[in-house]
Amino acid sequence: MSIMPIPATGGGALPGPATNLNIGMDYWGTSNSSAIPSVHGKVSSAPVAGGLVTPTSQDSIQSQLWLQDERELKRQRRKQSNRESARRSRLRKQAECDELAQRAEAFKEDNASLRSEINRIKSEFEQLLAENASLKERLGKIPGQEDFSTGRNDQQLSNDTKQTGQTEPVQDGQ
Repeated sequence: MSIMPIPATGGGALPGPATNLNIGMDYWGTSNSSAIPSVHGKVSSAPVAGGLVTPTSQDSIQSQLWLQDERELKRQRRKQSNRESARRSRLRKQAECDELAQRAEAFKEDNASLRSEINRIKSEFEQLLAENASLKERLGKIPGQEDFSTGRNDQQLSNDTKQTGQTEPVQDGQ
């Protein structure tokens, strides 16, 4: 239900209220350029073209004003609720961003730790390879020793074959 302003004009006006086409324009930040004042709040008992404002019409105007005020209050509450919801949403987003930044930093630290461990293990591996090559070289220089490149099971098999004359492999523990 829209509110219609009641003009305070003299007797030369047409009967009935004039319409104000700029109703609600002040909502968008523009001024109401009409010469007709809009009614906000109190209602005066000034004579209207065609007679005085009767108590019943005054009651209907007051109820219309009450409805408009109620709508305005609801709109204000809704706007405030939306502002608070947006603020909570921004805070949630900021907290999530902070948490992700902390997790990223922790992952960077873990990554650096794992890389240093990989480098340490690689270095240890290279050192063990060099030590293994050195030991093999020393074994090759010992005179009178057999070739130690074969496994222990092969040596045991060859010893058992010499003793028994069989070619069956002997399992450990028998």
